[in-house]
Amino acid sequence: MKKIVPHIILIPLLLSIPIVSSPDFDGTLSVFRVSPFQREFIRFVLVIFFFYLNLNLFLPKFYSKKKFWGYAVCIVISFSLMVIVPDLLASGNSFSQNIPPAEMRNPFPSGAMPPPMGGRPPLPGFGPHNDASYRQMIFSSLLPFLFSLLSSLFIFRNIEKKELERSKAKAELLNLKYQLQPHFLFNTLNSIYSLALLKSDDAPNGILKLSNVMRYVVQESSKEYVDLTKEIEYIKDYIALQLIRTDSSLDFTYTEAGDFKNLKIVPFLLINFIENAFKYGFNAEESSKISVKIAVEEKVLNFVVFNKIVNTPINGENSFKIGLKNTFEHLKQVYPEKHSVKISEKEGIYEVDLKISLI
Repeated sequence: MKKIVPHIILIPLLLSIPIVSSPDFDGTLSVFRVSPFQREFIRFVLVIFFFYLNLNLFLPKFYSKKKFWGYAVCIVISFSLMVIVPDLLASGNSFSQNIPPAEMRNPFPSGAMPPPMGGRPPLPGFGPHNDASYRQMIFSSLLPFLFSLLSSLFIFRNIEKKELERSKAKAELLNLKYQLQPHFLFNTLNSIYSLALLKSDDAPNGILKLSNVMRYVVQESSKEYVDLTKEIEYIKDYIALQLIRTDSSLDFTYTEAGDFKNLKIVPFLLINFIENAFKYGFNAEESSKISVKIAVEEKVLNFVVFNKIVNTPINGENSFKIGLKNTFEHLKQVYPEKHSVKISEKEGIYEVDLKISLI
């Protein structure tokens, strides 16, 4: 309701502008009987109507989806209607100025040719226009049309920018939530502590990996894009920390292929799938299997995560679905029409196949 009220107030105010600014306005509604004013008022109404139509339909349905030909057709049709409709509606109607009686008695001036047999004279205002009148109609419609077009485009781009910023902020919070969860830190620290008690050579390496993960999350979470090579290193450090907590019951494979250099990616898009794979794909009491594959071919990233389902979410079912939903929404925001994702779950196997066109 709060979003509608400003428009309810603004539209009548805008419609009052051509009334009070008209040279024929005398403080009464008689101005509506003047044909030139009628045309300008109708044109003003169409400008407002096109503003909302462009903002809520043409821009989101065509422009934002890069269907520029369809958008151009909508714009041309809208402008044509804005040129033609005011002249049609304001000519020869009951509110127009009265036609001089002499013209009504003699519709054909001296020397004018009568209409063909069986025909009838054209209605006032609906006859052919000369080139000058057409140019005047187009010029009088062009400036308000451009103003409506550009202002709606400016507002739409601002709305898109704010939506993207909200999505990014939401994703950053989710990244911190998922990557720095207390249970992940506690389990990792406990595993490193156990290694230290055993005086294992893996303890210093585990501390280094944890430091790398925390540093990456803190430093890169605010960036719009990061180097793909850095994101891959972060993923491998994260996997290394997860593997510290596992044992021989887990069959884990990691493969990568392609050239990752000179490519950028939005940070933390992939890690949620890996976190879920370890959360639901490893159980020390069962034979577990997880595989991660990352490949790049012609600037297209192919990311595949596969795991056997050996842990069934009980209380975490909703958080699992919400986490995936938020990840998919973020993908739509930052890679619209440049990604595809397939998720299959059957016979105790869960697999995610994600492709992203990187620029």
